[in-house]
Amino acid sequence: MKCSNCQQKISRNLLIQEIIFPWLLANEELCEDCLARFQKIEAKRACEGCMRPNCDKLCQDCQKWRKMYPDFVLYHQALYHYNDAFKDWLYRYKFEGDYPLCHTFSLSVKQALKRYRDFIIVPLPLSKERQKERGFNQAEELLKAAGITYENILIRKQHDRPQSSKKRTERLGLKQPYIIKKDVIISGRKFLLVDDVYTTGRTLYHGVALLYAHNAKAVATFTLAR
Repeated sequence: MKCSNCQQKISRNLLIQEIIFPWLLANEELCEDCLARFQKIEAKRACEGCMRPNCDKLCQDCQKWRKMYPDFVLYHQALYHYNDAFKDWLYRYKFEGDYPLCHTFSLSVKQALKRYRDFIIVPLPLSKERQKERGFNQAEELLKAAGITYENILIRKQHDRPQSSKKRTERLGLKQPYIIKKDVIISGRKFLLVDDVYTTGRTLYHGVALLYAHNAKAVATFTLAR
């Protein structure tokens, strides 16, 4: 078996259940070196709103968001620190088009999303132009790789420069980019919006606000990194 990030060969002793039930062997796994480089966020030491690492109270950004959106409280879940290792992985996956890297965190994503069994999973959409340029939606492919069922209920109605190329003030100034697809029922249903990274939170809050405006019962958000 090879590491799903660096392709280094993985040598380890099999677990008893893997010997008895070989079909339990994961198709995707990280080597010890990569596991050490990708730092998991400790929930107890993260912001209760957005999971900003090393923040034992509600961070200033979340305090501002809650003043801007007083009608709902957003609880976000993220798995990893947005450190150098993650930035390198994201650049190769998202911008260099190294598609097989969508499998890197499959086991972690699958495990994390078990708590959202009664939610409709929704990857944040790209514009048609960005989808054509990149060839795939990074959030959607992460879900596919983890075997997670999802629905595309949102449309990104405008094309713009990539968020990664914008300054923080430009990102925060983004107008509502999403609309809901025709004939999709939102009222009374629970949704989990999924993206790759939580940076300013602007796009996620736009998605959440739109769904609540159409009477969603609950909306939560999930990203790989924060």
